[in-house]
Amino acid sequence: MSVDIVTDKYSTAIFELAQEQQILEQMETDLSYVKEVMDTQPELGTLLLYPALDAEAKCNVLAKIFGEAINTMALNTLFVMVKRGRIRYIQSAIAEFINKAREARGIFSATVTVSEAMPDEIYTQLADKLKAITGKQYIFTIKVDPKFLGGFIIQIGDTRIDASLMRRMEDLKKYLLKSDTTEIGVNG
Repeated sequence: MSVDIVTDKYSTAIFELAQEQQILEQMETDLSYVKEVMDTQPELGTLLLYPALDAEAKCNVLAKIFGEAINTMALNTLFVMVKRGRIRYIQSAIAEFINKAREARGIFSATVTVSEAMPDEIYTQLADKLKAITGKQYIFTIKVDPKFLGGFIIQIGDTRIDASLMRRMEDLKKYLLKSDTTEIGVNG
């Protein structure tokens, strides 16, 4: 089964159950914590994927790590995924659930690519501009790419806002190649 299909099924089930129980924000907070731990501690994922451990032992490990820190429904979600052999999908299902929970509150994810880290005020101003234009609130994931010359690229779902220096140079090149030399002041 495709990763996207499994991720969507589990994230949708978690989302609908959390909405039904009216604990959407709590689930988002708890599962964000789980994802953060799993992202920063890859050994946990390796342990959970270890074939010599049975599902019960893996659930016990999760209970010891997260039992006191997250609500019962979030913990049971992890147990269900472990018992059904969906361990490798936990992080992606949680990430998709977080996106759905945020979108339900009118908060959307966007990726901003820059050449070097900028002060937080710049990102705040950028988020405010986007909110003024779209009427939606955005949370940014920042990607720093040193090959990037300058400016920024914002990726929101399928929409790309390219305000990079590279893009402007490409536009200038196209303009110059299309233009008659007298039009741009050469030979004339």
